Amino acid sequence: MILSDNGNLEVPAASGAEGAGQELNAPAIIRFFRLFRRDIWCWFNAIQKMWWLFLIFPFLFAIGMFFVRTMTTTNVYVANCGMIRQSISDNRNEILPPGYVNIQKSVIMTLFKSRAVLEETVKRLSLPYTAEQLYGNIEVKSEKNSDYYYVAASSKDPTIAATLANTLADVFIEEYKKLIRKNLEDLNDSYVRTQNDLEKQLEDQNEKLKTLCAENNLTTIESDIAFNNQRLLQVEDQLTRASSTLDSAKQALYELQGELANTPEDVVTHREKSTVAEDELKQAEALLAQYEQVYAGSNPILIQQKNLVKQMRANIEKVKQEEESLENEMNSKVVISRNPAYTQILVSIAAKRAEITTLTNDIKLNNETAVQLRARRELLSSIQPLIRQMEVDLAQYKEQINKNKLQIVTIRNFLDRSFSDISIQELAKPPTAPLARKRGVWAIIGFILGTFIALSIIFGCEFFNLTIRSSVDIEQALRIKTLGLIPVLEQAHRANYYSALQTIISNGEEYFSNISPDHPLLVVFAPNKRSDLDEKIREEFCETLKIRLGCKYVVITPLIEDAEAPANPAPVLINDYLYQFTDEAPKPDKDRRVFFKLDDLSFISPLTGDQIQRVKTAYKNVSLIVWDLFDFELHRQLFAEIAHNADLTIIPMKYAQTSKLSIYRILQFLKSFHVTNIVGFLYNINNKHYSKVSL
Repeated sequence: MILSDNGNLEVPAASGAEGAGQELNAPAIIRFFRLFRRDIWCWFNAIQKMWWLFLIFPFLFAIGMFFVRTMTTTNVYVANCGMIRQSISDNRNEILPPGYVNIQKSVIMTLFKSRAVLEETVKRLSLPYTAEQLYGNIEVKSEKNSDYYYVAASSKDPTIAATLANTLADVFIEEYKKLIRKNLEDLNDSYVRTQNDLEKQLEDQNEKLKTLCAENNLTTIESDIAFNNQRLLQVEDQLTRASSTLDSAKQALYELQGELANTPEDVVTHREKSTVAEDELKQAEALLAQYEQVYAGSNPILIQQKNLVKQMRANIEKVKQEEESLENEMNSKVVISRNPAYTQILVSIAAKRAEITTLTNDIKLNNETAVQLRARRELLSSIQPLIRQMEVDLAQYKEQINKNKLQIVTIRNFLDRSFSDISIQELAKPPTAPLARKRGVWAIIGFILGTFIALSIIFGCEFFNLTIRSSVDIEQALRIKTLGLIPVLEQAHRANYYSALQTIISNGEEYFSNISPDHPLLVVFAPNKRSDLDEKIREEFCETLKIRLGCKYVVITPLIEDAEAPANPAPVLINDYLYQFTDEAPKPDKDRRVFFKLDDLSFISPLTGDQIQRVKTAYKNVSLIVWDLFDFELHRQLFAEIAHNADLTIIPMKYAQTSKLSIYRILQFLKSFHVTNIVGFLYNINNKHYSKVSL
């Protein structure tokens, strides 16, 4: 038993209709590649059979590679030039300019064998080959964590090898200096670009600061804040004093208003002359005094009152002059006039009210000024951090610009001299001995190659060897059941031979157990060619079955025209009975054989299933009818039709001769005719290998 395609453990026989259907449904490419399956011992057996290849090929290739290496290679001399890099010391002593980064080791290793270095070396030495040819003669070595470099140059001439190594080292140092200079120039350009950017940023920052100061009317933030705070203190102090004075003025006004209420407004006076005009003048003067306390000197009301008082004074002087000119005097009379005390109180009240108004206006103006000063204080406080940050940024820009200028000056000074942190430590000398040609290594390589080719030939031959040599070839490659494996009959191994025949009967017990004259069993031997069926094996099979089951048998064998005719009389043919030309079947000869001939009628009108079934009714006294078929290629259709009507189809296979490909072709054709119960057996197995294939 083997594992089927779906992983279940089953007998891989095509004897059931379902199994045949599944086999036909499998992709053709999968069915074909199954033919390459084989037992693992086949590979080892192939190596054992072709062991002589391991004696011929490895040693032949080893000797061949040895002589090829000897004939195709000449003496090659290698000279080494030592170079050291002092980058660590240079960094410690600050020889390198600021911002410069040492060239990586991988770049240095590449520069040694760059086109520029190789072409310049070829040019200086006037070498008879190109830079590409020189590339293969140069090798640069350096340890992983070492600053020491070895430049190895190979040549057939030891002097040229040393000269080549030294010249290459000199050219490398020159190119290395150019590379350092280029890096420094790039660094200088970078610093110049940075300098320009910083100056532009400084200019932009200055413009922003000037714009901010102009928008806020600033000189310097600290002085403006101090001046604003001082003015605010003064205004607040003035407000405090004005508030105190205002309270005092309001209290005095309140007292004057009480005194006015207790003072009579008019008094009775005795005058000799009329004083009406003088009284009006006093009232105008009192009103003028009141206006002077309230209004400024340029106020129109105050100016008009002053003109009125001036005019009234002039009129009174004029009246006095006229009265003096009169000869007669006027009689004195009694008049009522305004009380002077009352008038003085009114004047004081007017003065206080004017003072209160002035103080109120001053307080209002000072409050407005204080609000403006506080608002500006808040504004200055809010922009103070921004201005200070801008001033800090300006200072940083200026500092960076100064540092950048120093670095640019340092780099430019460094560019004026030639610098290299790699120098030649040890010049190459002409070698005294050539390199070893490693012919032993090439011989070993040839030995390994020969072994590989020998294995390839052996495994290739075995891979394409599609002959049947084990049950794996039958069950896993061809997907039919193995009825048995039969060794070659030898006197020393007769037990194996007859035991194998018994095993065939035991494996076919499901087919042979119910045979009887009432139910005869038609067994077909269907070889690819007649040479694949050994009649002695078939006779031993029938005799063993007869002895074990006690059944009689008849053998239908093909009649070959070229073969010697059987004993007289003429061979007994079953053709006439099968084609119903006679009603009686021919009787078997003394060897229980009847013959079937592939005549023209067989091709014109192949046998049908009913005609083939007549064989079972013809020989009712036998339990087993064995039909040996003709070559598969002689008549495929009849071959398949007979197998289709058989109870069991056995495909005999000869050990290491029958091809899996030919049996595969037969199986595919039989399965297209829905032939079931197909089994196979392998015979003529070498007794030496019988124990291996029978496992």
